[in-house]
Amino acid sequence: MSDQEYYDDDVEGQEHDDRDDSLSAALSAQMGAAPWYVSSVAVHCVIFLILLMVPVEPPRNEERRVVIQTEMVEEPEEEKLDEPEPEIKEEDPEVVVDSEVTVDTPVVTTTDVEISDNFETDDNMDDATALGDPDSFSDVDSEFVGTPALMGIGKSGGGGGGGRFGFRTGGGRKNAIRRGGGSKKTESAVDWALRWLAAHQESDGHWDCAKYGGAKHDTAATGMAVLAFLGAGNSTKFGKYRTNVKKACDWLISKQDAKGLVPPHKYEGAIGVMALAEAYGMSNTSELKDAAQKAVDWACASQCPSGAWDYSPNSQRTDASVAGWWIMGLKSAKVAGLHIKDGTMDKALAYLEAATSDEGSVCYSTSPCPTVKQVKAGGGSVRLSAVGMTCLQFLGRPRDDKKVVATANRSLKQLPSMEEKKKDFYLTYYQALGFFQLGIRSNYWKTFNDPMKNSLLTLQVKEGTFEQNKGSWNPEGDSQGEKWGRVGQTALGALMLEVYYRYHEVKH
Repeated sequence: MSDQEYYDDDVEGQEHDDRDDSLSAALSAQMGAAPWYVSSVAVHCVIFLILLMVPVEPPRNEERRVVIQTEMVEEPEEEKLDEPEPEIKEEDPEVVVDSEVTVDTPVVTTTDVEISDNFETDDNMDDATALGDPDSFSDVDSEFVGTPALMGIGKSGGGGGGGRFGFRTGGGRKNAIRRGGGSKKTESAVDWALRWLAAHQESDGHWDCAKYGGAKHDTAATGMAVLAFLGAGNSTKFGKYRTNVKKACDWLISKQDAKGLVPPHKYEGAIGVMALAEAYGMSNTSELKDAAQKAVDWACASQCPSGAWDYSPNSQRTDASVAGWWIMGLKSAKVAGLHIKDGTMDKALAYLEAATSDEGSVCYSTSPCPTVKQVKAGGGSVRLSAVGMTCLQFLGRPRDDKKVVATANRSLKQLPSMEEKKKDFYLTYYQALGFFQLGIRSNYWKTFNDPMKNSLLTLQVKEGTFEQNKGSWNPEGDSQGEKWGRVGQTALGALMLEVYYRYHEVKH
């Protein structure tokens, strides 16, 4: 800018200021000449206008802060043993609530699972497949983290039902499969087996054992089928197969006599106890509770003087094979919160310990046997050693108990076969339960799990339709197949592949 331009601007500004001063002077002169009250009104109007232009913020409500405090309940200390693995006290943790809530039995709910017709070939359970947090379990071989009421199958416990079988559903189940060594392939095989069972259930709810290659053992076959459905998370209230479970349980109850026996005695009555007890534990209905408790009362009353069970109640003979099913049935009843007559389980344990030799063989039968002192030890098959290994743990003996170890070592000598003519589902079923309870990190489980899976996955029928034999296992070639037929064989196959979540793995 030139000096002349700057000067012109300065002059123009000066003239503007002079005009402002003249206007101000004129207004002052007029205001001075006006009456006093006019000036007062003018001043107040100006002040009022200024106040209107000032924004007024409405009063804020005091911010309300809600603090939720959660009282942490310490879990009971684990009881230390000589061995590095502690015993977990099977007590329900104390729960802090705001008001008293009365619940007879916690009920497990489950969601329907979509079942695919495609047989999975991927033998891995990846993290994306698991519904729960795949890192939620510690590296320590201990109880699964999950439903607080969940109890293992070890010594003590009872009171409350549904939560006791809580790892049969949801994210807990997915994690249990992955952690125990199952896979999408084993789950697909379970789904197939249940589809076959559902397709071959009679209209009144039972399964016709003889119709599918077995003898007339409809109670046993129906009970085993119910257990297979329950093991996969179905109940009379929830699950894809709830209608099948409900109809089957209604049929079992219709056959129950006035004293509580689901006839006939032998194996059938024991399997009936187990099916009704677990169905009650997962459904929590009064009808099931009454029927299951009556069956339990009959089981306790029919125990032999020696502590065993036999083909007939209160017999002077022992039968380790029959006794195994009754022990498992009563254990399921205990887990479901049903009442077991005092001393019943202690007597059963005393019998089984007396029948088991230090080398791990279990005596099949002693007769006559009026007291436990007359029970003979040893001499039985590898199959009975597996019964002993499982039931000793169900009755509370620890993993390092010398007879548990001895029966486990003997049971490991005969692994599952992939040949039709060499399969033994009775043996493999007890091995699956017993080795799993010994711990999924044990050499027993690591040695057994793959042969079991490979055998079952290889031998399951994959041809045809579910209305034919697809999804089932052939009973031919199995020494017990001619008794329980395709229904029992298929139910046991499913139960073995449900071992990862059917019962809780527990440290003793």
